[in-house]
Amino acid sequence: MAGPFLVGRHSVVIDAPAQLVFDYLADLSRIIEWSGEPDFTITSVPTAPPQVGSQIRWEKTGVMQGPIILRGGMGESRVSLVKISSITEYLPTNSLVIETRNSYNGLLHSVEKFTFRLSEQAERTGVTMVSEVEAMVPSVFMGPVYAIRFVRGAMDRLMGRRLARLFPGSQVGRHLALVKKKTEAPRIAGTI
Repeated sequence: MAGPFLVGRHSVVIDAPAQLVFDYLADLSRIIEWSGEPDFTITSVPTAPPQVGSQIRWEKTGVMQGPIILRGGMGESRVSLVKISSITEYLPTNSLVIETRNSYNGLLHSVEKFTFRLSEQAERTGVTMVSEVEAMVPSVFMGPVYAIRFVRGAMDRLMGRRLARLFPGSQVGRHLALVKKKTEAPRIAGTI
């Protein structure tokens, strides 16, 4: 294992108080909303309020077409992807770290870490999200996937400032764009 590497760093300003944004992110039962992975199902949720150690399990199963090595030829096999997300740092309205262990058919293949830093600015909240990944299997299996993520992250860092000037909002990233949409919507609708 080479250790964790930076996948992305994104920032956004949300028109909502820091407490609302922090509570939304710390509510692990809503992780599917902002993760961009709606095809997962939550199979266990924490019973206590969010805190360090709170954990959620979310998974998906499916059928994969591919070669069957032992029998020779093509076939179908049932596959499962299980994610177990835990809060590892919890400082209300300030800082939140969520670590997700990813298992494919029972084998741990990676650990993702999302670090959120919040700064309140009147009724608005600045949020910076840093995502890191550590592959837990030999790179021959997951290497190409993480190599692509690494190159994309490096390009984001190299080109980020120039692109941000040309395309305001390009630094937001898909996760934070979903967080912004979900946390600003209640205020617009007047339901807070």
